[in-house]
Amino acid sequence: MAVVLTVIAVVAAGLLAWVNGVTRGPIEEINSQAIAQGVKSVILGESDVEFTVEDPVEKDGFVFHRVYDKAGNSLGTAVESTDRNGFGGDLKIMVGFDPEGVILGYTVLENNETPGLGQKADEWFRQKSAETAQQPAFLNVILGAPEKAGNHNIIGMNPGDDMMTVSKDGGMVDAITASTITSKAFLRAVNGAYKAVFGYTSADAVSGASSQN
Repeated sequence: MAVVLTVIAVVAAGLLAWVNGVTRGPIEEINSQAIAQGVKSVILGESDVEFTVEDPVEKDGFVFHRVYDKAGNSLGTAVESTDRNGFGGDLKIMVGFDPEGVILGYTVLENNETPGLGQKADEWFRQKSAETAQQPAFLNVILGAPEKAGNHNIIGMNPGDDMMTVSKDGGMVDAITASTITSKAFLRAVNGAYKAVFGYTSADAVSGASSQN
């Protein structure tokens, strides 16, 4: 019996090693294509501008992809950034900044959030804010003034100038409905990516001023 079990274990280990060897290449190619497409989407969006990307540079847990046009001018930097404290664990995004730090786009690369929340984050923070609801003045007296529309579109914002934290914490971005933890993890990842490229964020400046008061 021991010999049979040993043989089965050896055969199974061999098969697993073979499968791993066969699939490693295709998986790496798929991941590489996903990253390349992500870099294009967060920097250029739908634009067909010719571009080149430097070899990725990894530092302090971030991965940088610097993008240039065909003349060698900087179009921006795409940064892979991970926050370890999402609702379900790691939340990994890629965010693109222009040379001045303005957010051009983003995509969620990996998430362990509750099913649906990671996918919702991939859309929520790029949607244009709704307009404030309108109602007759007499209803304002009866029902109260309608709640002002919030903001959850980060495209075009600059973490160096804008408070890129959730509105409940005094920031400028509305959290995903009933998903504050995921929203905070996402914004921490964005702020972390910005700091890795440009330095301190607006939120850091406020925190620093508060700690000195």
